Amino acid sequence: MGHRRARRRWIAAGGRGGSARGLRIAGPSLVALILAASAASIVSLLLWSLSGAWRFPDALPMAFTTATWARMSSAVADPAAVSLMVGLLSTAAAILLALACLEAESRHGFRPGRRALALIWLPLLLPQLSFLFGFQVALVRAGLDATTFAVVWAHLLFVLPYVFLSLADAWRAMDPRYARTAAALGAGPWRIFLRVKVPLVLRPLSVAAAIGFAVSIGLYLPTLFAGAGRIATLTTEAVTLAAGSDRRILGVYAAAQAAMPLLAYALAAAVPALLHRNRRGMRPT
Repeated sequence: MGHRRARRRWIAAGGRGGSARGLRIAGPSLVALILAASAASIVSLLLWSLSGAWRFPDALPMAFTTATWARMSSAVADPAAVSLMVGLLSTAAAILLALACLEAESRHGFRPGRRALALIWLPLLLPQLSFLFGFQVALVRAGLDATTFAVVWAHLLFVLPYVFLSLADAWRAMDPRYARTAAALGAGPWRIFLRVKVPLVLRPLSVAAAIGFAVSIGLYLPTLFAGAGRIATLTTEAVTLAAGSDRRILGVYAAAQAAMPLLAYALAAAVPALLHRNRRGMRPT
């Protein structure tokens, strides 16, 4: 009887077992370790791209110089422009498709089933080589291989799942009374969508766009297959240079590749804060 009473008090107090305490410590520690490793990798890339003579066993280069950046700037410009264009196009297409799907859910009250959503997640679950070869064969037969459209389409297969996953919960959690109030004031469906719903999810929409752009920048095999090896991006060039012996040039390409997603995340944080600076209710507390 006393044991039952003690257990009830423990349940009412919301106490947890000893394993939860370990998870609370291990979780943030693991995240901090991953962030530290990522930061160290970026610093290492910058060091190599700016290093002069760096001989063993010196911990740091004997001198720092921008000569490698100046020498490789023209060579990096074209792959960077292609990466930027493909990333922006594939992300924009993914955002439009995700918003169209989620808006259709809101208007018709129908949510896709698990089987329908499984088609979106398949590119993330299957090994890329298992279906990219067939994808390339289809592009060759359609006469679309080695084109920018083919590369954007290939990137869209992988960008769309991340964008949809990042945006769906925020969109579905939106209070429907905002749309009803706007409709009662005479606003049409498209005006409600553009003037009410999209501003309300601007922050998660920006984060989803940044994630999709980062995914596109990092894709190697889809770019190689769809572009038939003729469309060079920062990722394909960096992977090629990884087998070389000049780490300074590799550092320039890899640093430029890392800078694009970092800039996208910075914009995702800055744009909503700037647009909502006078709207306290639309900023997270």
